[in-house]
Amino acid sequence: MIRLLVIIITAFSVAGCTLFQPAVRPDTPIALPDHYALYTTDDPGPGRWWEAFGSDSLNRLVEEALTGNFDVRTAWARLQQAEAVARQAGADLKPTIDGVAGADKNWQQTRTDDAGTTHTQTKTFSAGLTAAYELDLWGRLDALRQSEVLEFEAVREDLDAAAVTVSAAVVGAWIDILSLRRQIDILTEQIDINQRMLKLQELRFVNGQANALDVSQQKEALAAAKAKLPMLQLDEQVQRNALAILLGRADSHNLAVDEATLPDLIPLPKAGLPVDLLAARPDIRAAGLRLKAADWQVSAARADRLPAIVLSADAAFSSDALDLLFSNWITTLAGSITGPIFDGGNRAAEADRTRAAADEALAAYAQIVAEAIGEVEDSLVTETRQTEYIVLLQEQLGASQTTLRAAHLQYMNGQDNYLDYLTAWTSVQDLQRQLVDENATLIKNRVTLYRTLGGDWTGTLLGERAPQKTPSTTSSSKSSSNG
Repeated sequence: MIRLLVIIITAFSVAGCTLFQPAVRPDTPIALPDHYALYTTDDPGPGRWWEAFGSDSLNRLVEEALTGNFDVRTAWARLQQAEAVARQAGADLKPTIDGVAGADKNWQQTRTDDAGTTHTQTKTFSAGLTAAYELDLWGRLDALRQSEVLEFEAVREDLDAAAVTVSAAVVGAWIDILSLRRQIDILTEQIDINQRMLKLQELRFVNGQANALDVSQQKEALAAAKAKLPMLQLDEQVQRNALAILLGRADSHNLAVDEATLPDLIPLPKAGLPVDLLAARPDIRAAGLRLKAADWQVSAARADRLPAIVLSADAAFSSDALDLLFSNWITTLAGSITGPIFDGGNRAAEADRTRAAADEALAAYAQIVAEAIGEVEDSLVTETRQTEYIVLLQEQLGASQTTLRAAHLQYMNGQDNYLDYLTAWTSVQDLQRQLVDENATLIKNRVTLYRTLGGDWTGTLLGERAPQKTPSTTSSSKSSSNG
């Protein structure tokens, strides 16, 4: 009867049945809109979208960042830790066997009045094996393993999310550098023109065609243009330093950014539907996996309130002679059952804690989804309004250039003062630099749109380096999807 009971219990345990299944969650953690307020119907765009800029130096920068960036390297280390913890959780489902061996040698001296002194020498050799196995009767250990496997997969998604963020940050810094370079070039040309205009005004003053106020106003305009140059150069160096840190470097001395002008816009990606973000964004996938992991922790905490059965076996060998060691032995097979009778509410409190932690994970999941949809909405509306703004700025520049030509003609004909012409020229100069900056903002927003929409390009880029699932993790992952 006892043997039959042990067989039944063992079969039940080996089956890996989890008594307390995780809560069944809806497909989405929050009500999602049917579509975005603004949407695109273009092609989805390239997977490794930054390659669409057609810059070899940019491609090298992104590739370097995806291996050298500090956040990416930290994510790799965390992934290795999570993989090890998942393997540890799986090991708890298997028996443990420990071995021990030893040898003793004793010397004894005995002195008596009649026989004098006697010496005794003894040797003892020993060896033993100890095995223990907890029957996972209620699925507690399996639930813990499921939780750790899901956490490992979530950390893997964190790695993908870091890659998405870092690639966008590198491209953004690269665009800022090119924008500042173009603004510096425009400002340098404007300074050169102002210097030539100052010489012309000084010549006109000598010839009586201009007054001292005209010359001083031109000197002021030249000084104002020169004063803007150091700050633009400072901003460029700051961006180079930021880019170097993104690459995992300590300095930017050998940073190769070959281009001098802004690139063209890359294709506008298809936004799709808000529900698509659940599968497209790695940070959302990670949050969903952590919610499932938290639900398995609840299952483990509930199962921990029930009795546990542990089987143990010992084999001990001992002898005075090494060659007879395994001829003298004793074995012990034991089973024990332990269960909580009174623990001051500790296990009940742990179950409540895990439920609250699962509720927290659900709220975090819902928040990440809502923020992701908001980021896409912001990028789409920025795309539209920024484009409209640039068109209006171009119209303003065209009107300012017309005003400049008219002011120059009137000044040369003596119909207007030099200040009006100088004001019109300064307005054109400012608008030229502003247009470069706004075009850079438009390009960076396009990059942000690619980042907010996610994608699966990280799977092919990072898959070869990431730890692969073991057969045990694969099987548990499949079973967890049913919960």
